[in-house]
Amino acid sequence: MLKRLLLIGFFLMISLFALVSCTNKPSLELVEVSAQFVTDKSISGQTGIMDGEKVIKYVTPTVISYTFTVKNNGIQNVGDGEKPVRFKLEPSEQLRLMLQVTSGADAFEKLNGGYTAVPEIRPDETVKYSAFYELGTTEDLGAYQQVPLLTSKEQLEQLNKRRFDAALIITAGDEEIARFDLHTAAFGWTQELQQKMEKELGTKMVVPLWEGYQVKFAAIQHPPVVNNQQVGNRRVATIVYTDQRGPLIDLNPEQKRQLESKQRRTVFYGEFEGKPLIRMEISNERGSLMEARVQKIDGVEVEFQIKEVESGKFGIYSFNLERSSYFITFRIDESFTQEDVVEFIRRIITASHEK
Repeated sequence: MLKRLLLIGFFLMISLFALVSCTNKPSLELVEVSAQFVTDKSISGQTGIMDGEKVIKYVTPTVISYTFTVKNNGIQNVGDGEKPVRFKLEPSEQLRLMLQVTSGADAFEKLNGGYTAVPEIRPDETVKYSAFYELGTTEDLGAYQQVPLLTSKEQLEQLNKRRFDAALIITAGDEEIARFDLHTAAFGWTQELQQKMEKELGTKMVVPLWEGYQVKFAAIQHPPVVNNQQVGNRRVATIVYTDQRGPLIDLNPEQKRQLESKQRRTVFYGEFEGKPLIRMEISNERGSLMEARVQKIDGVEVEFQIKEVESGKFGIYSFNLERSSYFITFRIDESFTQEDVVEFIRRIITASHEK
């Protein structure tokens, strides 16, 4: 009996230790990330071009400027004076190669710019980190090209598209405590996620990435089942965008069961908090919009309606491509105009031709 009690006490102690270990583990969240190419001496300063020991000119370099907002969701401080919180960026191989092509160097190999970091994050505290990495200059300095000469504008634009192709690694002292994919944090969308949904949908689809917007929800609606038999083969992928993605909305087991069985829906991403601003439905079957006007965008007939209600102005757009149909509802205002709607749809049409 005593032996049994000792064994129970031992296992309870192990369980308690495991619980405390999990509780003590840092719980950091990457709330927001921004990255932009800037040529601004108030951010990067200036570089003196030397002729011997004499400065003959000052050049403002073009830099990639990153800002990260990180929140401590745990119950203990993260980092301290002895083990301060620090971060570094680990670029993807594609971004590294693009940097070599554009500026002739890997800006991430060393911190050749500025860096700010808070050494300690208290529980429920949100802090900002920032860094910039010097790329070079578009100014041809001839024999005095002491700052890398950047190549064509087109290559800079391609590099700009890949600026989030990196991982943010956060450390406390020498220990890595968190790692975040910047692309997912910036847009809420990855190629891996897209491939999984395309496989389930049974056709290719295009999910445009829009600056300042993040995907907050992604799911696929399956055909209905009547008398234990599937009716038809229509599947619909739903993608919802927001401009301020919040925390993940936790669902209890019963809610998840309702989604998966009764609603015949598979959730691939989210749902996260945030006002829905763009709702896109992509189907493997053709669709249409009743009582709609028609406009052509890059040769594709797009049906649309504009509705103004108490909560705002909305545009509803529907069009068919070779293998799929799109039904998109946009919230239209000063920050996302009807011109933006056309550009959003144009990106879908253009990308669909490339698939």
